[in-house]
Amino acid sequence: MDWLLVLSLGPVQEFIATARRTRDLFAGSRLLSEAAQRAAEVLADAVGVERLIFPAPEGKGDLEKLGAAGIPNVLLLRVPEGQDPRVLGEKALAAAREYLRGKALEVFRAREAHLEMEAALAQVEDLLEGYYAYAPLQEGYPKTRARVMALLAARKNTRDFAPVTWGKAEFKSSLDGAREHVLRLPKDREQAEATRLSLGLRRGEYLSGPDLLKRWWRTEGSFLSTSHAAVLPFWEGVRQAGAQGLLEEAFKDLAAWVGEAARADTWHPVLRNTPFAHWNVHLLYESRLEEFLALKDEGVKARVQERLKRLWRDLGLKGVKAPPGAYYALLHADGDRMGETIDRQQDPKAHRELSRRQALEFADKVKRIVEAHQGGLVYSGGDDVLALLPLHTALRAAWALARRFRDVVKPYGKPEAPPSLSVGLAVVHHLEPLQDALDLVRRAEKLAKEGRTGEEKRNALVVAYSPRSGTELMVRGRWDEDPRLTQRLCRYADLLRMGAIPSRAAYELRGLCLEAEGVLSEEALVAEALRILGRKEMKGAYREELSRWVRTGKDVKRLADELILARPFAEALEQARVPLENREVYGAH
Repeated sequence: MDWLLVLSLGPVQEFIATARRTRDLFAGSRLLSEAAQRAAEVLADAVGVERLIFPAPEGKGDLEKLGAAGIPNVLLLRVPEGQDPRVLGEKALAAAREYLRGKALEVFRAREAHLEMEAALAQVEDLLEGYYAYAPLQEGYPKTRARVMALLAARKNTRDFAPVTWGKAEFKSSLDGAREHVLRLPKDREQAEATRLSLGLRRGEYLSGPDLLKRWWRTEGSFLSTSHAAVLPFWEGVRQAGAQGLLEEAFKDLAAWVGEAARADTWHPVLRNTPFAHWNVHLLYESRLEEFLALKDEGVKARVQERLKRLWRDLGLKGVKAPPGAYYALLHADGDRMGETIDRQQDPKAHRELSRRQALEFADKVKRIVEAHQGGLVYSGGDDVLALLPLHTALRAAWALARRFRDVVKPYGKPEAPPSLSVGLAVVHHLEPLQDALDLVRRAEKLAKEGRTGEEKRNALVVAYSPRSGTELMVRGRWDEDPRLTQRLCRYADLLRMGAIPSRAAYELRGLCLEAEGVLSEEALVAEALRILGRKEMKGAYREELSRWVRTGKDVKRLADELILARPFAEALEQARVPLENREVYGAH
């Protein structure tokens, strides 16, 4: 009799989200994916690749292809009679832990003189939590899978709490406050800061073994930073205007004053044909100039600031909006009704087919879709996606991902309630702490799935906006609305770019909603909103277009919020010189 075995590796969110830089974020995701891949390889050797259900490789070499897209942290397989599933579970978990330890050794050796090596390795070894559960395949596949998943959940709830061996009376990690730092620094403060900088750390930053494994894994050149994502609309405008030479000339002048810190070595595909592959993008942001040691000299700093002003003036003569924008988009997506969809698969073969199609037709294509929209993929595992995007392409990218997921998985779900993709899209300042941005985008994705009171769940997009000064804003729209939220925001952005809507209209409507709550009836609120729109200076066609959206009190608030939310997208589209749609009907965004 065969067995069904499921393994879970973690902690996923804790390890990935404990990040100060996008490099940390990406590395945490890839390390867990590669550890899961190593566990899957061990299981494939033991039972044969055809018995792996999730992931579902065709051959052993196919695991590398699946791993490039991202292997999820849960593995499911059928164990043949005669093999002990408990032994296989322990063997797979040991392989995953050994993989992380080996990576840590490889990464730490080059900087061993600056580490408490024993403590750093012990923290990495203690990091990975692994659980497994198994049950005999004797009640049919759907019932057995449900039982084994329930057993896994119960096992996770009785997690192991072994005493740590690496504790000491030292500062805790600057990122999570859970583990002690493992840095060996000079006692002299200035020498300690110099050592930190040479190790790729920030001033005053203390990091644990897992933190350093992520920070030093590979090199920083392959990651898209938040500043890169924010600057890309500006670069697109420069490229469209044929003004690349002005930017290159300015970088060369800045390098003469800043020195080696002005140079970069970045090979992310999105940056390949941009100056940011060779020059430090932070030089274009005055708020980041303090990071350059040479600019501690006020005279040098003044020369740099004057050179930037001249660059903005020269670019302005070419029609480029300068300086660069400061906002980018963080996207988090997750599949809807995937549990129900998997429950419909009546045997391991059918579930395996679903897993393989999902991996090769969606997860493997996500990177291509994100990069086609000038973004950087952090991870794509199964139906889970995290990516950075520039604002001028973010709405189109969100819709492209949702459409792709729907087309791939729809044949396997219920016809009356097919699987869909709920997406959170957070518009965030590039200097906002990354952990705060992650918290915002996860809350947006959760709202997309769950909705507010009275709203239909799932199959939705939530766009969240966290301005540097001002209140946080979230707008939700279902993918099956007509027009979709992405279409409405692009349309409002075009109206703002044309100057067709007075800038204060949205804020007056929002103020009306706040003041009228509990005071005006819904009919009175709608009438006052129409009066506000009626006295604004705009063409009759545009006034009528906006007025069509105002039928209820909720409509007034949604219109106000969407007009406010459209502004950062309008600014990015204008800077990127994206042509106006300028249609009375909505485009195919």
